[in-house]
Amino acid sequence: MIKPILKLLLCSCLTALSFSSIAQNSNSYSQFLIDVQKLVSERKFHQAYQLSHEQNQYLGEPTYDFLLGVSALKLNHTAEAIFAFERTIESNPKWYEARLFLARAYMLVKNFPAAQNQALILINSSMAPNTIKTSAQALFDRVALQSKRAGDFYSQNIEFALGVDGNVNAGTTEDTIIIPEIGEFLLSPESKSTDDSYAKLNYSGKYFYPINQQSTVVINANAGWYKFAELSQYDRVNAHFSAAYNYDIGSINWHVQASTTPLILDSELYRTESAISLGADFALSDGITLFAALSGGELNNRFDDKLDNTFYAINTGVSYSTQYWFNRFSVNVKNEDADLTQGEFNSRQSTCVYYQANTQLAENWQLLSLAGYQWINYQEDHPLFLQERADNLLMLSATVRFLVSRDFALQLTTNYQDKSSNIGLFEYDRLDINLSASYSF
Repeated sequence: MIKPILKLLLCSCLTALSFSSIAQNSNSYSQFLIDVQKLVSERKFHQAYQLSHEQNQYLGEPTYDFLLGVSALKLNHTAEAIFAFERTIESNPKWYEARLFLARAYMLVKNFPAAQNQALILINSSMAPNTIKTSAQALFDRVALQSKRAGDFYSQNIEFALGVDGNVNAGTTEDTIIIPEIGEFLLSPESKSTDDSYAKLNYSGKYFYPINQQSTVVINANAGWYKFAELSQYDRVNAHFSAAYNYDIGSINWHVQASTTPLILDSELYRTESAISLGADFALSDGITLFAALSGGELNNRFDDKLDNTFYAINTGVSYSTQYWFNRFSVNVKNEDADLTQGEFNSRQSTCVYYQANTQLAENWQLLSLAGYQWINYQEDHPLFLQERADNLLMLSATVRFLVSRDFALQLTTNYQDKSSNIGLFEYDRLDINLSASYSF
């Protein structure tokens, strides 16, 4: 009887010791991961790499492999990083950040087909965060440049929308205004706020032509056609065309761009704005980019020469990406000088601040938002109101986007503007809501 009891006690002790050993090993592994993660976050990659090699018994564990891959990649041990990231995504195919790192590592060893394949998996994934998709698309573009693919790299999008514009002509809600030396003046219907429904068809296209591993030419075209139900005099085509030359030097991308923006109103060319700009983007880290640009150009109005002007502008800001968010803050200062003496009252200086925030709400849902504020100060007295005009403009925009498939999306967009002015005629508020469907190809 004693022998069976002793045997049972011995088995119990061995079992307890076994569980105790597993628990200790688990605690030890968790502490090891915390230590390595801390070193990586502090950018002490050499120490993280050494510590990982000292504990190579964890080889094959996804988190261990990922941290080893990051530190190895930062120390230019690219082949070792590739093996580590390959093991990570083999164990966890939905570890999107590890797949992005793997694509970068493939690019560094010039395995361009493999890099593009990993990037496309992320771009086409319905579950990958929007920021990961954006980084994957940028990497795909860069790989295309480095692999010297000649032409045939383009993207296009067509969008059809139905909407309601609460103030088509940006008119005031006032019935009368006070004009110095004249008195109270009754406004015509054309000067007052008018709403209407509309249909919109928009096309956008981008053509990417690499010249060599550092430089590329990018051509963009965008055109939107608006058709109003009743106010046909406001039917219009907004278009924007640009050609840019980009040159990469390490983490800095320099670019020079020429653009033209015609507006066709009621089937006639109303105005054209042309500009040339020089700027640079600087990748401060994986998630932070600084940018700045200087531009100059002219605006020609076909119906009123007093609205013609030449301008220059400075734009600068920062963008910040996290796993689920893309944030962008920018400041734009623009100076416009009238070409004719009779139009000097239209000379103005504007300062604008913008904040953009995009996020992935759920697997197939995205939220795109923009907030902006402008301070607009005119340089000469208005000939009718006998004072310098000063306007403030608040702009808010929000779009909820549902990805039906990789190429097809539905979205609801709301745009709101509220303009205040020291001259009542130029004050207005405007709400534009539309529902659209878009197809990319």
